[in-house]
Amino acid sequence: MYGLRRAFIVAGAETVITSLWKVHDQATGELMTLFYQRLLDPKSPQSRREAMQQAMRTLRLQRGRAHPYYWAPFLVIGADGPVRLPSS
Repeated sequence: MYGLRRAFIVAGAETVITSLWKVHDQATGELMTLFYQRLLDPKSPQSRREAMQQAMRTLRLQRGRAHPYYWAPFLVIGADGPVRLPSS
């Protein structure tokens, strides 16, 4: 896995989100929705690390999602700052 992550960074990806083990599809969808809502919030955008940490905390508090299997396998690798959206 180290080689694949590094290949994305070398190819120009600012940040790569990867998992450490096979993930639950529905819980991952919920987590990524929470992550992108925080990351792309126009009023108070968070850094990529903060957005993932907050998304994990929120998911962990949901019924049936407390076990780390649902929220813990993800790593944010690379740039940490807020996403810079292209200007219109």
